[in-house]
Amino acid sequence: MPPAEEPGSASTAVAGNERSTDVSARLCALIGQPQVSEAYIRFRIDLLAAQSAARSAVKDARLGSGEADRTSDALPLGRGDVVFPAGVLITLLDAIRASAVRHGQETGDLHRLVDRAQAEPERLQALAAAAAFQPDVAALESLAREWGVLVDALLFVGRSMAAPCVAESVRARAGGDGAYPVAAANRCPACASTPSVATLRRADGRRIMTCGLCGTGWDAKRLACACCGTEDQSLLGVLRLSDGDARWLETCDQCRGYIKTVDERRIPEGEAVLAVVEESATLHLDLLAEREGYIRRVPYVLSG
Repeated sequence: MPPAEEPGSASTAVAGNERSTDVSARLCALIGQPQVSEAYIRFRIDLLAAQSAARSAVKDARLGSGEADRTSDALPLGRGDVVFPAGVLITLLDAIRASAVRHGQETGDLHRLVDRAQAEPERLQALAAAAAFQPDVAALESLAREWGVLVDALLFVGRSMAAPCVAESVRARAGGDGAYPVAAANRCPACASTPSVATLRRADGRRIMTCGLCGTGWDAKRLACACCGTEDQSLLGVLRLSDGDARWLETCDQCRGYIKTVDERRIPEGEAVLAVVEESATLHLDLLAEREGYIRRVPYVLSG
């Protein structure tokens, strides 16, 4: 996990701003590359800024209430451990819609979701809680029927709103020394979500998973499904465009899930793997997976 930050310190603010600037710059560098959607990249940049502001608001609210960091409490977090402030969620939803409109990405589902949220803002907290962690599918399906919105749309927007709240709660509770914890291949040790991106570490080829909800990284078993955890090698496979690629999909024929994998040993020395950059640059791999009958059960939503 990343090292703990000191609440309210100037160095913390500077470090956070530097990271956001670095991620934003890396995303901007993708524009114009083959198989990359400029509209999607610009949406991700907007989401990065909105989620960063939301996380700062959550941190300020914690400090303002006098709530201290609880470094001794156990992980992983659950729904009862995270507060989803209604004001933060509303601001985030407004930013998501504004960006979608600005870049020609607004859908009917998003329009209906915003309309219903404006009429019932308190329901956004229920949406965020249902979409976070291991999603509550029954609750999402019920809300989808009630609001006339696809479950996939609710899942993406709900998780996008929940992510800064969960990430800040993990930071506050976990502390950390920068070391990767060891955990199961298919569950984040901080919030129990499934991983979104896998990295083969440059130094030793170890498989590092990254959570797309809270951003935690963990050291996971190499030959196991990232979705269901099976270790049956006859069910595990690889999809890639060419043998020399540094990025590919690791698939499972038991659950029909997949995860994007990046081999640090095949990218330039000194180039850090940033999960949101990898996600944004490899949408063509998602299309490849879809053509082959594999599905992604939870979207990647964390931009910072």
